[in-house]
Amino acid sequence: MADTLSKTTGDASRQPRSTAFLPEHIRVVGRMTRPPEQRPGHDTIDNITDWLLGSPRELSDGIASFDEFAWRLLAAQMPLLRVTLHTPTLHPQFLGTTLTWWRDTGETVQVMIAHEVADAIPHEQNPVRRVCYGRETLRRRLDRPAEELDFEVLSELRDRGGTDYIALPIDGVYAAAYMVTFVTDRPGGFTDSELTDLARVAQRLSIITDRHNQWWITHNLLCAYLGANTGPKVLTGQIRRGTGMELTAVLWSSDLRGFTERSDRLPSERMIAILNALFEAQAAEIRGHGGEILKFIGDGLLAIFPIAETDAVATVAKTAVKVARKAITTVASLVDHPAMEGEPPLDIVVALHVGTVHYGNIGAADRLDFTVIGPAVNLVSRIENAAKTLGQPIVVSGELAMTLDGVVSLGRHQLRGLATPHELFAPV
Repeated sequence: MADTLSKTTGDASRQPRSTAFLPEHIRVVGRMTRPPEQRPGHDTIDNITDWLLGSPRELSDGIASFDEFAWRLLAAQMPLLRVTLHTPTLHPQFLGTTLTWWRDTGETVQVMIAHEVADAIPHEQNPVRRVCYGRETLRRRLDRPAEELDFEVLSELRDRGGTDYIALPIDGVYAAAYMVTFVTDRPGGFTDSELTDLARVAQRLSIITDRHNQWWITHNLLCAYLGANTGPKVLTGQIRRGTGMELTAVLWSSDLRGFTERSDRLPSERMIAILNALFEAQAAEIRGHGGEILKFIGDGLLAIFPIAETDAVATVAKTAVKVARKAITTVASLVDHPAMEGEPPLDIVVALHVGTVHYGNIGAADRLDFTVIGPAVNLVSRIENAAKTLGQPIVVSGELAMTLDGVVSLGRHQLRGLATPHELFAPV
């Protein structure tokens, strides 16, 4: 939906004029610049149409396919300044993705556009909505006074030298269409024959767009529900029940104190908002330091910090403790969150342990979970329960304590379901 966002996709360093959007509403996920010697030197519209019908499999990456498409059009003597492709997607944070190619910079950029963008722009001022969902074709001459330009992006395209703009719907396999736009900076704009050729070749673009959009949607959903590391594993075929791998990791198990009392007292909508803020505060720290969240369990969270090399155990353990401290502080600061008005601060406990787990597919034949199991998982869960009783914000196992510089013993404790007592420790 970049045609509602000023120049953001053309140059990510430029901020959009609209103040309705925050930086996190527009996430750059890909860039490429093709060296001049690798750009097509000559092409025709018929050749490009045949190329699209062949669904070019040598370009497995969506941004590379779109970049090739734009350069081929330029090689076919199309007087293009900019080409964009807008596709809807399924993602809890983002409503779609936009690919933007500029001739003057030679760069193609892919961005994800947050749902908040569509919420902030009225339908009549949103060309992507009007084309993708209303299936309008929009043609605008840019070489005219600013007050005659009805979309914000048009004024900015004119500032970049644009003279003519056309946006076309492309029918895909989904309910909403895709949208492709072409901008020229040639005086006088596009000719009628050029517009006919662009419309013809644009409809063929749906073939590769469907293929790449299917992959983007699948990748987005798997990463959202399984995690950035697990999702791609499933996408590459690691889905057979019982398959997996042995993994050494620092295990994290955290839980919210007083959850039952608070959830009994507050409306469910407000409690969901609090839980979302709680999990995001922890997730941001965990993901930012190499951890992976495996699952949310009520008000609890299970995560791992994988250890790739045996001599990295101490480093990963210290990182996990550092993340736990930061997460506890961040969670406590949520007292200023709108959903927390009038509520006491949130207080979590974090248990940490290092061990070997089985990381893979577990479950019924038609309902699997990609997670970790093993004695180490059971132990970190029991340590988390003990942390609440001990009144300690962070409690670590003896195995993990051995890798840390400063810890204090909390004594030996009989943990539920385990045969032998375990000595537990708190970081100093």
